[in-house]
Amino acid sequence: MLCRGKLNVTTMFPNWAKNILFLLVYMISGLVLVIIIEGLLTGSDLQPLNSAIEEAIVRVRTPLLTTLLVWITKIGNPFVFSSVAVFISIMLIVKKNAYDAMLFLVSLIVAAISLTVLKNIFQISRPASDIYLAEGWSFPSGHATVATAFFFLLAYIFFGKIKTLRGRTILILGSIAGALIVCFSRLYLGAHWTLDVLAGVALGLLSVSFTILMFNVFLEENRSLRKRLNL
Repeated sequence: MLCRGKLNVTTMFPNWAKNILFLLVYMISGLVLVIIIEGLLTGSDLQPLNSAIEEAIVRVRTPLLTTLLVWITKIGNPFVFSSVAVFISIMLIVKKNAYDAMLFLVSLIVAAISLTVLKNIFQISRPASDIYLAEGWSFPSGHATVATAFFFLLAYIFFGKIKTLRGRTILILGSIAGALIVCFSRLYLGAHWTLDVLAGVALGLLSVSFTILMFNVFLEENRSLRKRLNL
């Protein structure tokens, strides 16, 4: 409903509609992740995608773009995003919104744990890069996972707090652009294979959608509990 330039989120997106939406995100991202993992295990036709994207990116490299994307990939470090998430959560608690603060932190913890487990299970080496040195296992991309989860959460939590269509549009487009830029920086610098980044995006979406669904099912409907969280 549009009233004096403001939007009523509750009317536009009731809880059942949000649950269906996030269930779809959960199922699709989970399916994509399973397909990628199956491709890695069986050596299917997904593998040539890595080389094809790598060859295309090498052609567009320039010194200026390399410098910019090195800076972006450092800012997009999972530790930086986690620190910002903690700060945002503290601000939410100060504003008496412990529910969203918990959602933010728990979602990122789920993403981080899932990421660590998959990295140690597959132990895939990184591609050789002449312009950037990255350490640790390659699959899935930690930058892509955490950036996707962070910006997904940012858009979800603050969408209802912004009252204008313009503000919400900026929030959504800015969140998408932020995640994509971080993901592209990892490919451009040769820090990851393409499948690493795609798997990271899928894992980030999967982790957040799963956590949101759990919160909606077990906490959102329990009004008294949510009210106690938001003292």
